[in-house]
Amino acid sequence: MQPTNSPTWKRLEENWANGFNSLMKEEQEALALWWLEAETMNGTLNQYFWNSSGDLALIALSGLENLNMPVTLEAFREALKYFGDPYPVNRELRMDRLEEIETTYGEEVFTPPSRIIQELPEDFVQAVVSRLEAVYART
Repeated sequence: MQPTNSPTWKRLEENWANGFNSLMKEEQEALALWWLEAETMNGTLNQYFWNSSGDLALIALSGLENLNMPVTLEAFREALKYFGDPYPVNRELRMDRLEEIETTYGEEVFTPPSRIIQELPEDFVQAVVSRLEAVYART
């Protein structure tokens, strides 16, 4: 069964109906990591950062750290480095920065880390849903 077809994911979606900020950290990380996988698989990290899903990049980063996903984490960190510190959570600012990054480094700058994530060396979505299942079992 796909993690997003599980009873755990359905409960997450029900909780999400109350707003993203009402979710527990583990729930927020689950959504952030799902968006990271979905957008990167559909396009590249460029697409992920360009879309509103990129608003959740720091939460996705935290999720990868908490789940101990070293290969995916390193690829994602490599991509994030281009943005500098602080990472632009605001989409408009991030889009401006993306244009600067592409002008400076070329349009394919995010292709190498994207390929690593697309190869799914670690099934981080399954891992985050499994963790969430354990959290729900305790509540």
